[in-house]
Formats: sequence, C-alpha cells, structure tokens
Amino acid sequence: MKKNILAALMMAAMLIGLVGHAQDNAKVGTANSMTIAGAHLGVGVGYRNFHTVRLKGVSQNSFKGIWTTDPRSMVEYNSESVRNVVSANSTGSVVGQYLPATANITESSGYNLGGHGSWGVMESMAPVVSLGADIYQNDSWTLGIISNLQYFNMDTASSAKGSSISETTAHTKVYWMGPSNYGEILRAASEPDYSIVDTHYLTATGRTKFDMQMLEIDLGLKLGYTLASGLDFYLAAGPSLSYADMESSSGGRHDNDLDYIFGLYATIGSSYWFNESYGLSFDIRYDEAFKHADTKYANLNLDSWSAILKFLVQF
Repeated sequence: MKKNILAALMMAAMLIGLVGHAQDNAKVGTANSMTIAGAHLGVGVGYRNFHTVRLKGVSQNSFKGIWTTDPRSMVEYNSESVRNVVSANSTGSVVGQYLPATANITESSGYNLGGHGSWGVMESMAPVVSLGADIYQNDSWTLGIISNLQYFNMDTASSAKGSSISETTAHTKVYWMGPSNYGEILRAASEPDYSIVDTHYLTATGRTKFDMQMLEIDLGLKLGYTLASGLDFYLAAGPSLSYADMESSSGGRHDNDLDYIFGLYATIGSSYWFNESYGLSFDIRYDEAFKHADTKYANLNLDSWSAILKFLVQF
C-alpha cells in the first residue's frame, strides 16, 4: 500500500510535467530555456509522524519456585519454603525430619520482553535545511533539483512485559531434613507419580530504552507551476539516505548500532514569494525506507508522513 502511494505521487509528477510541456509547446512563439537559475536556500522545521517503536528485550533472571495445588501460590524454592510444603503435606515427621511430600517445582531460565514506546512532540520534530535550483523553465513550468537535510534526536523508554523463554514444571516429591539438607527426591520419569511438562506460569517486566540520533539527506527532482500571484505549486521525489546512531538497553544490557538506511521520498507542496528574494513554503511529504532502524532491543519502522515549513531565500 505504501509503495503504491509513493509510486502514484511520482507518476503524478511525471504526468503533470508531460501534459504541461505539451500544452506550452503547442503555443505559438513559446520559448524553452535550459539554465540553472532561481537557486534558493530554505531553513525551517518539520514534524514527522513516526510509528511507535517496538521494544524487545531479554531478562536472564532465573527463578525456581515451589507450589502444591495452585501456581498462583508459588513461592521461591529455598529451605524455608520446602520445609513449609513438606510439613503441611507429609504424613508425619521423625524428630523434626519431615517425610517426603508431593509438590510442584517450576523453573525458568529467562524471559522474552516486549512492548512499545511512543514519541513526544519534540522527538518528532527536526530542523530542516534545503538547497534547490531551477534547471529548466518553460513559461510557468519549472523543473529543478532540490536537496533537504533533516536531523532527529529521539529517545523513549517503556516497561516491557514478557513470558518465560523456557519454563518447566515437575510434579515430584520433596523432602526436608534440615536447613542444609533438603530437595527433590530423584525419580525416574516413567514412575506414575512423576511428570515434567512445559508451562507458562511465570511472567516478568523489565525496562527497555531506545535512543536514536538520525541525519537524513535527500536529492530529488522538483516539478513546479507558478501562478501570476507568486504562488507556486510543486511535486518532488527522489532517493534519501539516513544515518542512524542508535543505543538501546534492556535488563542492564546495552547495544549500540550505527546504520545507513536508503529510501525514497515524495513531496507535494506550495510556496509563496513575498518579493524576488524571500518566501515561505509548506510541504506534505512521505518517506519510505528500505529497512527498519533496528537494534538488539528495539525496532522502528521509518516509513512515515511529515509536514515541513520553511523560510526561503532566493539568490
């Protein structure tokens, strides 16, 4: 769908140019000129509607718990908890040394965490500098080149929830014969009162952070039509290149990544010149990146719409 939108905008620019060129050439005495003229500098600010970032992470905190009939009553497996389970469920004791009792032992080695982080207004805004020039003029139609430079400074964090990566629960017997002498009774898996299965009782939460500084530059062709009032309408499209410096962290672990991301952009906009030197422009733009900004703990889809307002100086 997004590729279709981009293609449609680029095709519209080509069609407008072909139609306008044909109409102007049909006029008697029409003069074409191939020249580099009307160079202009633009300085402004843009707002980009970024997707939420998908936060991912891994918590390696292992856990071993013990419970009898309800996994929600699970407590950490240690001398005290084993003694409580055995004393409450065994058939008797011999001078404080409790006889074996049936219990459930749940173990997990880590957790996959997942969540989403959103962006504030300031993270979605960027300063913009542009430089353009007209290279072909035909009456009111112009064909030019334009390049934009944008800088984004973004950061977000969120508490991500997750389920255990590998979790098993054994239905077995435990014993307690003193604070330093307790544990499970080793039994063969074939015995009828023993079983071990994969479970998903345990969950965890962890905080994941993602910071990114991104510099994006593009170079496009610009097709414009100028009204007598000094109001211009135009379409522009071309390739883009983003340099992303990313840092993410989760569960005390960090991952730093640098990446170059190629893409395409298309713009529809208008500009108004107060005089021969100064003007304003407003663009609606769509960017499509060929890949996501991705780290070990975060993933951001860069395909997005944006709006850009610039002050123009012609020289």
